[in-house]
Amino acid sequence: MRHHLTYNRALLGENVNATFAVTLEAENFSQTGGCTRASVDQTFKRDELKATYYNPKDALINKDPRMKAALRKFAATMREGGVEYNHPDEVETDIAQRLSALTKGGTIPVDQLSASQQDALQQLQDFERKVAALTIELQEEYFEPIEDKIDKEMFAL
Repeated sequence: MRHHLTYNRALLGENVNATFAVTLEAENFSQTGGCTRASVDQTFKRDELKATYYNPKDALINKDPRMKAALRKFAATMREGGVEYNHPDEVETDIAQRLSALTKGGTIPVDQLSASQQDALQQLQDFERKVAALTIELQEEYFEPIEDKIDKEMFAL
């Protein structure tokens, strides 16, 4: 067991949950450590490691008329659901900003929020669940089939 822990620390650093697969999917390598971080640093350019990096493949897919049409459908359906988002990427950013405002940038631990702040947090969590469920449903319905088609067309050998 001890060797397993030592191996994981060497491979992943302090945050053993920040595997390459997890951080690649999130497009955020900031939590990687150990040999994984060293490999990431050797493989990716400095700009590619920034949180603001926008994958050129994603840019090409988002410019495709079929994706633009899907984004319009997404925005219209979200409005019908009572929320104003034009792109799925806006959802997580908005929720994070709302949480940051509620916790004063994370300086107030959740367990130290006032009663009214706890109520606001509960409302935010309810809102997040509603929006997340709708976003996932729409991503599966609108985006994934189109992304697959475009991906096959762009990268078919």
